[in-house]
Amino acid sequence: MKKVLKIIGIVLLALLVIILLLGIIPVPIKEQAASPNPVTSYDEAIQRFEAIRADEEGILMSEKTESVLMTHGEKTDKVYVLVHGLTNSPWQWIPFGEMLYDMGYNVLILRMPGHGLASGSVGELAAMTPEILREFGDENVDIATGLGDEIHVVGLSVGATVSDWIAQNRPDVTRVMSIAAMHGLDGLPHFLNIFAMNLAIRLPNFNPTSPSEPQRDYVYRGQSTRGVGNAMLFGQSVSKQATDEPPVVNDIIVVTNANDTTISNKEIKALADKWEAQGGNVTRYEFPAELGYPHPLTDIGSNPDAFDVYPVLLDLLGESE
Repeated sequence: MKKVLKIIGIVLLALLVIILLLGIIPVPIKEQAASPNPVTSYDEAIQRFEAIRADEEGILMSEKTESVLMTHGEKTDKVYVLVHGLTNSPWQWIPFGEMLYDMGYNVLILRMPGHGLASGSVGELAAMTPEILREFGDENVDIATGLGDEIHVVGLSVGATVSDWIAQNRPDVTRVMSIAAMHGLDGLPHFLNIFAMNLAIRLPNFNPTSPSEPQRDYVYRGQSTRGVGNAMLFGQSVSKQATDEPPVVNDIIVVTNANDTTISNKEIKALADKWEAQGGNVTRYEFPAELGYPHPLTDIGSNPDAFDVYPVLLDLLGESE
């Protein structure tokens, strides 16, 4: 029995050492430079969007996960690009998008790669890399170029991380609003966020689920550890860029939620600090903790008070009626 326990102890110690090494050895944080390929006209923007929709035919879990374009049939003064969060879909932004559309703007809401697929499995997100998220950011702006004279981008969660990348890399955008961006996990200091990111990327993908999470036909249930790790890596690449150079978008709005228990507000504020130190024009707003809003505070499927959030966002965007 003593020999068995000794062997078990040695095995457990070896596993612990391996896990520590996997978390401590840094995953390379590569800066994700833009590769712009903007459309040259409204018609070309429509063609590119229709090509995306054609590729989505027959592969999605429901109509609610389709990419969305709300258009007035011509280029408008502004186009709003709305970017949804991890595990979610364009449906997350429909009510807010309709408000902006009714104000006379074109609205583009593309489905993030790997999301809303017919399998309904959150494991699809294990393949989502920083390079894929960068390409998605470029694609949004490239199409939006033909839809509005000014491009305004609003993102939530990992969609906000994409928005942050756009703020750092796409000078053809007028304004970016980043809401509860994913750059790290709540409650962890920076070094432990990096440790968790390294582990999530290196270990086999795991898809934890919660029985209490409602079944919805436009959202994956649970999370992908590899997907979260890569989203964090993408966020860290933006932070690395911000250390070296200023953002190229001149109007950035950073929105946080004091009640957020999912993402790290400290990491978000650290990025905003870097932008300001580099001369960036940053407006900050935080929803008070006493409001009790969840992480996806703009999603009517998760936050019953989302319609109370929208007027605040519109006011920050200068769109109050």
